[in-house]
Amino acid sequence: MEKPLSVSEAAAVYGTVVADLQHPIILQQEGQPLAVIVAFDEYQHLRALAVDEAQSQQAGWLALEMLLKDVQGRVSDCTPEQIEAEIGMARAALKKA
Repeated sequence: MEKPLSVSEAAAVYGTVVADLQHPIILQQEGQPLAVIVAFDEYQHLRALAVDEAQSQQAGWLALEMLLKDVQGRVSDCTPEQIEAEIGMARAALKKA
């Protein structure tokens, strides 16, 4: 498990702790988590996950926009309530994905 350190504790042992980053180091200030020091490869992995998530969200919004255009372009005798229900189902499906 990660061992929380105060900022001053981390400063005192910076060289030896950071040289062996097998586990994240949690920095605390006044007993509250402030930051985490992780190995650079772990940082890169986390950044890649964040980029993937952002791209996934953007793709989801684009798919929803295309679906809305499709629904709005349909010639139908559906009521506005039925159309809204279909849009709601599509949004729910995107959230699950």
